Amino acid sequence: MRPPYRAFVALVRAAAYSVRQPQTYQVGTAFPVPQPSTLVGSLACAAALAEGGPAGVSGDKYVEQLAKSILGMLVRATAKPVTPLASSSVTLSRVRALEESSEKVRENIEKGRRISDAMVREYYSGRLALIYVFKDVVEAPRVLSWLYLIGRIGDTESLVSLESVGEASLEPLGSEGYVDTYTPLEWVESYGEGAFSLARLCGEELCAWVVRKREDYEEHSAIYIVPLAEKGSGRERRILEASKVHVRTARDYKIWKVKGAGVEANVVLPEGERYEQSVR
Repeated sequence: MRPPYRAFVALVRAAAYSVRQPQTYQVGTAFPVPQPSTLVGSLACAAALAEGGPAGVSGDKYVEQLAKSILGMLVRATAKPVTPLASSSVTLSRVRALEESSEKVRENIEKGRRISDAMVREYYSGRLALIYVFKDVVEAPRVLSWLYLIGRIGDTESLVSLESVGEASLEPLGSEGYVDTYTPLEWVESYGEGAFSLARLCGEELCAWVVRKREDYEEHSAIYIVPLAEKGSGRERRILEASKVHVRTARDYKIWKVKGAGVEANVVLPEGERYEQSVR
């Protein structure tokens, strides 16, 4: 029986990437693994490069329509480290041009005033498998053309190098077993054995919305089980590596093995009523 999904994997290498946790400021703590909304944003940007974005709109409306065009075909986006991830802190100097008018910035430059401030941002480096699971109606060549153009994950400086891209096979594993990709807590009935943490991540749909209030962020985020283990730490960085956690899925969710682009990962996916809701 053919699976109701089509999965794709992009293997990327990142010298330094940062996905800032939304509830931090100035000293910006980053997520070790890109959250779902970040992955969809990267894919939507690549799709716009490949096919062009929505016509006749700009600004927030452009981003919304572009993101929704991807979300309409997507079931899940998740990621798995394929090498240890190393963290470090980098001090950035940014120009305060967004908060002030261009005339004000020019005036400050002419008068020799300070127009930048230091902002500490946490960065990670390593190799990541970006996993996208679509509804089975999607065309593989189209998705692959997007994946080949992924060049950034996270903030503006977070450039990545693409190593390989491919469509992945899917094998059902049942409702109980080990998973090595982050999973919404509400998708599992129980969890236990393994190294993991619980973190609030932004869901795929958040990439289509402008978030200006805490309430908006909380509405489109959820607690996830994140299978990562600390391998070591020093004065300036810590080392994290992929791990596994044993789960029993909730009703209408199952564990699937995704295999492609030289990567294997176990991912929880919706089925039954939950899948039908995502199709609609």
